Amino acid sequence: MIDALAYEPHFVDHLAPVWRALPEQLRGTFLTAPALVGHCASLGVTAEPVRMAGGFVRVKPNADGPLAMVASYGDQKRGRLRGYGGFVRLEHGIGQSYGNTLGNYAGGADCEDVDLFLMPNQTSADRWQAAYPDAVVQVVGCPKLDELPSRGEGPSPVVAIAFHWPCSIAPETMPAFPQFRLAMAQLAKRYTVLGHGHPRALPMLARYYRRMGIEVVEDFAEVCRRADVFIADNTSALYEFAATGRPVVVLNAPFYRRNVHHGLRFWEAADVGVQVDRADGLVPAVKKALDDPPERQTAREAALAIVYGYRAGAAQRAAQAVSAWLADGSARNTVAA
Repeated sequence: MIDALAYEPHFVDHLAPVWRALPEQLRGTFLTAPALVGHCASLGVTAEPVRMAGGFVRVKPNADGPLAMVASYGDQKRGRLRGYGGFVRLEHGIGQSYGNTLGNYAGGADCEDVDLFLMPNQTSADRWQAAYPDAVVQVVGCPKLDELPSRGEGPSPVVAIAFHWPCSIAPETMPAFPQFRLAMAQLAKRYTVLGHGHPRALPMLARYYRRMGIEVVEDFAEVCRRADVFIADNTSALYEFAATGRPVVVLNAPFYRRNVHHGLRFWEAADVGVQVDRADGLVPAVKKALDDPPERQTAREAALAIVYGYRAGAAQRAAQAVSAWLADGSARNTVAA
């Protein structure tokens, strides 16, 4: 039996499909922040609210503790605080790494208590396997993809835009918002624009969106239902939206280093959409993306093939991997079903 921990909404989004796909007898308790119980319920998951502070305190792993499934390094450390001793780590993005040793990213440090890594692609899987040769690492795809809606009825064209949060571990993790802020205002004069963003950035972004008359849309599923094209700088949402068969625009901040290759978004899969390096190129890029000619569709599919080892069935594939891992005794503290 295994529990799950998810303390941010985007982590819930990735874990929920796998949780539902697990055999009932293997599901323990799904733990989440009190404010996210309703969000879990909307995804078909009954969750137990637990207040959990100090998730980033370094805690020594408990080898004899129960098992938990997480979608982030932060929740892995929160799990340690609750006494969990072995983890399944499901990637909540595309498995991007930045050439560092942080446990947040593929191949990072302090993940010795993860026994099973479930990854969307071979690039991220190889990084974890190299760092932890004794761990089980499997490419399963992205469970969230099966949950994303297609374009619904409504006015068209609709453009959605999003930005990363200001994470300072590398130039490429910083948002391109300052460079494209004024161009975004021009875009809003020509199209219906929806404002989205990383959950850690959206409270700040929302203030600017509203000043520009841009509707704030917090739920990415709603973005998928309403938008014809999606614009963003560095986020897995670029690839998730593209996987629904629609065009994206990729914003490159001037400080993103072209001579540094982290893989995936930087730069082998960056051609998932029309790339924009200058603010004055944003509006023309959106028009080009909306046209979505065959050569753009081909480039998009090629990039998606790098990012996702599978494009469908990931939740079931991940659940099968967890079930097999529990059944064959690889888990540290397996409870027989």
